[in-house]
Amino acid sequence: MMIFFLERLRKIFKSIGKKEKKINHLITYQKYKKKIKNYKLKNVDFSYNQENNEKINIAATITFFFDDNKILNLAKACKSLSEISDKCEIHILTNNISSKQADKIKEEIKLDINLIIISDLIHDRLLPWYHLNVMKKLYSNKDITHFIYLEDDILLNKSNFNYWINSRKILKEVGLIPGFVRTEHNALDNQVYAIDFVKKSKLNLLPKFEINENHCFINNEFPYQGMYLYDRDLMKEHLFGPSSNPDCGHGAYNTDYIDERMINLDLMAKANIGLTYLNIPQGFFNRIVIPLNIKNKKIDSTCEIRHLSNKYANTTSSFGNIKIDEAIQ
Repeated sequence: MMIFFLERLRKIFKSIGKKEKKINHLITYQKYKKKIKNYKLKNVDFSYNQENNEKINIAATITFFFDDNKILNLAKACKSLSEISDKCEIHILTNNISSKQADKIKEEIKLDINLIIISDLIHDRLLPWYHLNVMKKLYSNKDITHFIYLEDDILLNKSNFNYWINSRKILKEVGLIPGFVRTEHNALDNQVYAIDFVKKSKLNLLPKFEINENHCFINNEFPYQGMYLYDRDLMKEHLFGPSSNPDCGHGAYNTDYIDERMINLDLMAKANIGLTYLNIPQGFFNRIVIPLNIKNKKIDSTCEIRHLSNKYANTTSSFGNIKIDEAIQ
């Protein structure tokens, strides 16, 4: 009888736990509604696509665990980065590879890159975290204006970069960060999928930063993007703050930063989550926002970044099941 009672009790508590996320979601949204006047663009002309004329000097790091089959996508990612600015240095961190394998990477990329071989890698899954040492050295160079960290199969283009630059200017004062949506193409239906959306989101329940009656930035529950793009202010906050510690989010690091969302991230993914869950403005789920056309509820294409491996939308997975045009309802 006692076992039966305890099993029933366990199921009740488990059911309550499932509802907790929805309740927390609603609480956050109610906090947003109280602050809604703070999240509107004030008398400023704005365009995502405005060409940037500022002096841009980019430092990019990519971690690449050697795989012959993935070099082509790495080369595409590097080429796209090089086209953003004529001042873009690319640093690729890889595992303990042979000189022949190193030559193959350089030959395929056909760009002036800095290939950094980590010969004493403690564990394969720690490779992404080594990029922080490189970033700290790069940050000391005050000529560098922007810092990019990419997984090896992410295509970030000049249009994406211009969108980020323009959006950062208006979002900076409220502590939000322009974000991206990883996309893949489904070969069967010829549709584009937002691979990190595991369910559709209701627009009327999402915190927003309003641009005008037709456009806004939305804050959703699926901010993962496989990369980060930061200016010097954001990079300083990341490098010299808690987000650069692999234990951030766990009570073992600091009980003030306990966050289930960071705890549930795998170690490799956590290396690029950066400031997503730190210093979140009141009423928002995280710091990442993406642009949306309010009338048709479509995510603006300027924030779409291609996931070149295309592995989720074309396989059975919990990811890659939501068409980008249907992600927001």
